[in-house]
Amino acid sequence: MPGDITLLVAGLLANQGTLSLGWLILIASIGAICGDSAGYFIGRFGGLKFIRRFGRYFFFKESHLEKTQRYFDAHGGKTILFGRFVAVVKSLGPVAAGIGRMPYGTFLFYNVIGSILSVSLYLTLGYFFGASWKAISTWAGRGGAIAFGTVFVIIAATWLIRRRRKQKHDL
Repeated sequence: MPGDITLLVAGLLANQGTLSLGWLILIASIGAICGDSAGYFIGRFGGLKFIRRFGRYFFFKESHLEKTQRYFDAHGGKTILFGRFVAVVKSLGPVAAGIGRMPYGTFLFYNVIGSILSVSLYLTLGYFFGASWKAISTWAGRGGAIAFGTVFVIIAATWLIRRRRKQKHDL
């Protein structure tokens, strides 16, 4: 299950009193920071060897490494910070930052801010959706709430599928 969806559901559970929103933000932020740091170190200490050995199978050239280095020198902080809100960048950005030799202190600074902001956003959205869910179920009854939930899941799934297809197409 994608992490963003998990955070939305966890926020909904926090609204229902099952989980603590504050603890969720703390724990999920730490998890995101640690996960991205692991990705950074994979890129830093293994990515370059991997790219040089197998990059040709992915149409990756040595000149791309130089461009990656220059890119992270100029825009690395913004990429890590705002990349937390873009699926492909969130996954590959830390590895690319490691390969691009972005200083770890700089990476960590932007990663901590981006992780806390993105985790807080998704958990809070889920939390407020939980509050709306109560109002919806009161007004529409259980049948209406189930219908609304089904429509919401279909719309969200369609959006995610289109987004992933577009991201694959853009790559």
